[in-house]
Order: sequence, then structure tokens, then C-alpha cells
Amino acid sequence: MKIAIFLSFILFLSFILLFLFLNNENRKEENKDSILLIALGSLLFSLIITAVVAFFLFLVIGSTRMIDSLFSLNITTNQLIVIGISFLIYWLTIDNIFEKLFEYLFGEKVYAILSVALTRVAAFYIIGIIISLGNNVNLITSIGVSIILLVIDALYIFKNKK
Repeated sequence: MKIAIFLSFILFLSFILLFLFLNNENRKEENKDSILLIALGSLLFSLIITAVVAFFLFLVIGSTRMIDSLFSLNITTNQLIVIGISFLIYWLTIDNIFEKLFEYLFGEKVYAILSVALTRVAAFYIIGIIISLGNNVNLITSIGVSIILLVIDALYIFKNKK
């Protein structure tokens, strides 16, 4: 239910923002489109945005579930969903700031990638403290999910270099 509420919020927010943007741009043109066409376009684009966010959410939740199963951490489903949503919000917002900062400092090198991974471990650990995970569960989860995201980043970088 929490996932559905989160994705509904993303759908609603993206629809409103896209509708306002498209309506504002439509007013500037001579050939004005109907409000129904603008609403339909906003709905279609917001569905695409929501699908992408859902994909990344299930990627993070799946990574957390894999770490949970691998180390027998016994994380409840509610905790897993809250962890997944929290990690996703961090990953899509603040993590990008750290990534650009380390790329600026170190360039696109191994040091930048490892620095981002270490900040993810620290951030995920802090999120685990806020969610009230046990110390061992929190440490294993934050390191495990960070390593999985590091592998995904490394594969993406190696794919683009070819």
C-alpha cells in the first residue's frame, strides 16, 4: 500500500507540474492546443515518469531484499518498503550532488566512484538509524545496497566507454 501511495504521489506531482508547464508554453504559441490535449499529454508523460521511478524503486527494494535474504537479516516488509523509498529518494536527489562534487574534485576516475560509494554507505547508515534498524542489520544493509549500486554504476561506465 505504501508503494502505491508513493507512486500515486509521484504521478500526481508530475502531472500537475507537466500540466502547468505545457499550459504555460501553449499560451506563448499562436496555434493554441485544447486543454484536453494538454491534459492528455501531461498524463502520458507523467505515466512514463512514474514508470521510471517505479523501476528504480523496485531495483532498490530488490537489492535490499537480496541482502536481507543473503544474510538472513529478517527485515519486515514494512521496513523494507520504507528503506527502499528512503534510499530511492536519497539516490535520486542528494546522491547526484555528491557525484558531481567528486567528479569535479577527482575527475571521472575510480576515486570519484569510490568516494560516492562511501558517501552512500554513510547516508544509507544514517537513514537506517532514522528508520530504527538494528545496528548489524543497518550496517550490512547500507554496505550491501551501496555495493550493488556501485556495481551498477561501474557497469554503466564500462558500457559507455566501449
